[in-house]
Amino acid sequence: MIDISVKNIKGVGAKTAEYLEKLDIKTVKDLLKHYPIRYLEYKAPTKISEVNKDEEVVIKATITKSISLTGPNRKIAVTKVTDFIDVLDVIWYNSPYLRATLKQGESYIFVGKFSRRSKNTLEHPTIYTIDEYKKKIGSFKPIYALTAGINNNLMEKLIKSAFEYIDDKDFEEYLPESILKEFSLEDRNKAVRNIHDPISKSSLFESKKRLAFDDFFRFLYGMKLLKNKRLRVKSRNIVSKEIKYLEEIKSTLPFKLTDSQNNVIEEILNDMSSGVVTNRLIQGDVGSGKTVVALICLYMAVKSGFQGVVMVPTEVLAKQHFKSMSDILGKLKNPPKIGILTGSMTKKEHLAVYEKIEAGEIDIVVGTHALLVEDVKFKNLGLVVTDEQHRFGVRQRTTLSDKGEDVHVLVMSATPIPRTLAIILYGDLDISTIETKPVGRLPIKNAVITENDREKAYRHISLEIGKGHQAYIICPMVEESENIEAENVIDYSKKIADKFSQNCKIEVLHGRLQQKEKDDIMSRYVNKETDILVSTTVIEVGVDVPNATVIMIENAERFGLATLHQLRGRVGRSELQSYAIFVRTSNSNIAKKRLEIIGNSNDGFYIASRDLVLRGPGELFGLAQSGELDFGIADIYNDNDIFEMAKNAVDMIHSGNIGEEESIKLENKINNYMDLHYKKLAL
Repeated sequence: MIDISVKNIKGVGAKTAEYLEKLDIKTVKDLLKHYPIRYLEYKAPTKISEVNKDEEVVIKATITKSISLTGPNRKIAVTKVTDFIDVLDVIWYNSPYLRATLKQGESYIFVGKFSRRSKNTLEHPTIYTIDEYKKKIGSFKPIYALTAGINNNLMEKLIKSAFEYIDDKDFEEYLPESILKEFSLEDRNKAVRNIHDPISKSSLFESKKRLAFDDFFRFLYGMKLLKNKRLRVKSRNIVSKEIKYLEEIKSTLPFKLTDSQNNVIEEILNDMSSGVVTNRLIQGDVGSGKTVVALICLYMAVKSGFQGVVMVPTEVLAKQHFKSMSDILGKLKNPPKIGILTGSMTKKEHLAVYEKIEAGEIDIVVGTHALLVEDVKFKNLGLVVTDEQHRFGVRQRTTLSDKGEDVHVLVMSATPIPRTLAIILYGDLDISTIETKPVGRLPIKNAVITENDREKAYRHISLEIGKGHQAYIICPMVEESENIEAENVIDYSKKIADKFSQNCKIEVLHGRLQQKEKDDIMSRYVNKETDILVSTTVIEVGVDVPNATVIMIENAERFGLATLHQLRGRVGRSELQSYAIFVRTSNSNIAKKRLEIIGNSNDGFYIASRDLVLRGPGELFGLAQSGELDFGIADIYNDNDIFEMAKNAVDMIHSGNIGEEESIKLENKINNYMDLHYKKLAL
């Protein structure tokens, strides 16, 4: 019954069904899973003199003046009420019927907020009789996400009606009794009913705990099934771990690898030599040396007879990787053949590269989305590396690995992700973390300044340019906006022209430029033909300019901490001392607090965890909008303790503690969830 259309519910006609569909509610199940977004507690009434007029109030008062109707079509009802100490004006919109129902001299409970225009006017309060409200004190009113045509009272009514259409089978328990007892979880049926109509704070807590546990458990159990399935798939692509080849490639590096890099290389090579397909995330802070780790693994794959491919999000990054990899590999006696494939190449150039890849004449190819076209065919693809993974969709990564059989996959991400979120985002991948930066890198010196200190910042940039170094200046906008007061790159570049010497070459970069223009501007900067690059956040990803030693970020409070950290990572990429200047143009406490965090720490994982606290996962990683975290009620930051419970439960089940028969039943129930939701997840 739970999957029947909402049109079967009494009171849901064609129009109401149309409104509900805007909230993705089509069935009774959808309606019951439309959980409240918050709750209002039915509190004891307060004297008028003691209320906080900025919050919702509960007042017991007597109507002193009969209801009068005013406004267009006489639909606005107004009156005065008193608690026999103070007097308030009360107004209701589109409520002429109140004239017949509310009586002068009668007492009622009024629940509502004061008007912003008049702090002595209670605006459109809900009205209760004294006896009716007395029964509700201490309980909670659910507040739902709504759309035009559906108010909160109607949503409450529809959800109560929906329970009449379900039976016990619809909420059949799927968890083993041992798990329910171990983690003190209440019955699912009770949890769903209580989440919509909680009788107390403690009962609400228990219901939310159970439903959040379900969200996390089904997800994690499904990920475990996928991971186990992958581990059962044997690979013929055995990559050599031979020390001779490993020492050979390491000897060409102009620096010594960190212990952390060596550990990650060992983890990857153990995977690729195990006879099982590798799917591993290499996570490391900006500038931690992920690319060289990937290059060494690519070299080991080539020495084992396979081809390798590196896919990056931009052409500038592709050219940069191609050059740096060519420089390192070129020092070998018999270097692998390396090629590049990007969208701006001519058709003739594309065809020539396609032929060489298919013939096996190119061992490692670096490219952009141009690698995904059907014409790109490999002779013996063994390893795929995707850089800056969050810029690619799941399908794009799969399209590339499908160009070979049993292909090993490495995913690189410079976005530091707290552990809980990493498990959710990359649930079926093994995770390796490069924890330290290369030897010889000096910590970036940070300064959070106000607008009054801009001139000092410009003088500092001039000093750096005088030493032959380069600078970035980041603005949040491309051009001026009537609605937003913030610096824009076009006006800013003109404004600062007289702040620096005439020999100082300034260029502007932003997302509205054609790709070729962007690539040309960036190439000139990489080649030291430009001194200052005034840019939007398009430079956030991956570009390596060791000679850039200072970045100044205007209106820094407008960016998330994770973005500020990524931008800061554009400098400090050599042994030169580098600087990051954050210009704060807001005096709000939250702006000061957030910029204090970035100013006092260069640790990307710490900053990401603080950003997660301040802004939540949806805003931080753009996940709420993209639909990747399809949890009904669970919150991946605030419910971290419940997440850990669910993870422990999954581990208990997979360790065989519940018996084979129970495990098979559970797997079947979970599969249905995964069929519905797996495609939405960024794995």
